Amino acid sequence: MSSEFKSVGTPVALERLRDDVKIANPIDPEDAALTALVKLRNRLTHFGATDTAVAVEARAIPVLDLLLTFIDEELLPNDDSDAAAEAEELMETIRPLVGRIRGLVDHRLGPLGEKLGPASGHTLRCLSCGHFAALVIGNADDRPVVCLLCGKAYDDLAGAVDACGVGSFYEAITQGGEPPAYECAECSTAQACVVPVQTADEPDRRALMCLWGAHPVEGVCGYCQRAADFALSEAAMCGDCADVQFAKF
Repeated sequence: MSSEFKSVGTPVALERLRDDVKIANPIDPEDAALTALVKLRNRLTHFGATDTAVAVEARAIPVLDLLLTFIDEELLPNDDSDAAAEAEELMETIRPLVGRIRGLVDHRLGPLGEKLGPASGHTLRCLSCGHFAALVIGNADDRPVVCLLCGKAYDDLAGAVDACGVGSFYEAITQGGEPPAYECAECSTAQACVVPVQTADEPDRRALMCLWGAHPVEGVCGYCQRAADFALSEAAMCGDCADVQFAKF
């Protein structure tokens, strides 16, 4: 284990995390999982001990989980330095690999079951790690879509829509193709916040999901071209358009 990693637990490093970066909960250098991995590393390096891959994985996975959680929830949100920006770029290359580590996935997904189960209707397949663990939180949160497995998050609605949307506005206008997003008649935000996505409930088909209100919608109104729950299913008409039509009679 490198000196840089071990220095995280020194008093000077902890003081900087609290005072300069404003982190209230730095990693405890006496954490049991961390201590166990350090001891394993020392045995392998200095005494030539041999351990199975399973044993090493069992020691390493809890620490990797600890580090990922610390980076995503404590370090990056509180550090606006150039080093933090570089670290975020590095994390973007690491996150897609997280889903390929079977033990880590099992370790992280197990405790997440209670959170993801009831939210399966608005849990998306993460574009980074590939697992159904990206929770649509909506615009009430600073990060409308967050993957609880690998930590991938989108800082605003526009970024989430850009990542999740399919097609392009240019092709939709010039060629009549599928736009990447629709306005939501239910939220009336006047923003393109509804995208076609795969959810944990329906992994084999794309459903329309409002990333602003964190709810599914039935389809696209044939009159105003906004995503909506149809007031008149046979006419595929949203409530606003239905009111306009009824007002004519």
